[in-house]
Amino acid sequence: MQNLLQLISPFDLTKGRHTPSFYERYAEWDQPSRQVQISAISFLTAILYVLFTLIDKSWAPAHIQTLMMKFHFSTVIPLLLFISYFAYKQRYYKYVMLALAIFPIISISGHAYIASKLGNTSMYVPEGYLGIFWIFIASGMTFRYALVSAICATIILLASAFYYIESKDVYVMYVFWVFCSFSFGFLGALIFDRTRKQMFISQQALKDLAITDPLTGVYNRHQLNIILAQEIERGLRYKNTFGLLIIDVDYFKNINDSYGHDVGDVTLKTIAQELSRSIRGNDTLIRWGGEEFIVIAIETNQHQLITLAEKLRENIANTDFSEADKVTISIGTTLFKENDRQSDMLSRADKALYQAKEKGRNTTVYAP
Repeated sequence: MQNLLQLISPFDLTKGRHTPSFYERYAEWDQPSRQVQISAISFLTAILYVLFTLIDKSWAPAHIQTLMMKFHFSTVIPLLLFISYFAYKQRYYKYVMLALAIFPIISISGHAYIASKLGNTSMYVPEGYLGIFWIFIASGMTFRYALVSAICATIILLASAFYYIESKDVYVMYVFWVFCSFSFGFLGALIFDRTRKQMFISQQALKDLAITDPLTGVYNRHQLNIILAQEIERGLRYKNTFGLLIIDVDYFKNINDSYGHDVGDVTLKTIAQELSRSIRGNDTLIRWGGEEFIVIAIETNQHQLITLAEKLRENIANTDFSEADKVTISIGTTLFKENDRQSDMLSRADKALYQAKEKGRNTTVYAP
């Protein structure tokens, strides 16, 4: 099946396999635009059903027209309006998606029942073809929901038509047109799904470029301002305390002068990797510039902050830098205070770092 889909798809389907975290982030990114699509399409479809119900249908007996009107006004149109309204409510999104997948099954079931009561179905069967295409392309359902819904709707159409279409040749042509609707819808939905994921991947890559230091792979200075502002806001709102560490590589200029800038770059990469491994999962590592790094340590106190700083300092001192001599770091630390601005914390930590250098480097100083 995978090989068959690959033949008809313009995408490399093997690249569609992602981690659970990717799908979580993609769903969060994808949801707002789908909410708009679901709401708009559901409302438009409801209006079109109203128009269809009001159109004079001389090809259908009066009692069938009455049946259509009752079914559309009592079930189809209210369901569509319900979905359209609640699609904008974020907390109901997953229920809306489920209702959207169930709606075509209900609608197609009613269609099949009405078709079975008509003597001449030629004017009515296109709704079934359109319904399958609507599920895949127009509805706004995610691909998996659409696929399940369309399969169920197709089974209902083919099974019911088997009983009310008496001519074998006509039934064969009916099956063919249903298959065409399903095929075009399936391929269109698959291409749309892949395109959306590629757009998300490209957008995330651009975002990563904007906030990531290209040499070390950690956050850059721009991201520092964003994270610090967020933590200060959280600190004021929830009375949480967080810490700031400014880390400077001791005598880094000597490494560049003695071994060259390539070795200096490798040294910075190694330091960034070791610092990333050594901090806690909720802490953030940022390259501030040159040979300086910053760690934002959340939900901590003075003792824990100094302990973390000493752990980082000792780990770097014990790291094997194959192309350079022993590398050490100096660290200045401080805790958030209630009236702090970003500049206040950075200034205190920077002064503490200066004191650490004055004490001979390879040490930690805390600024109260």
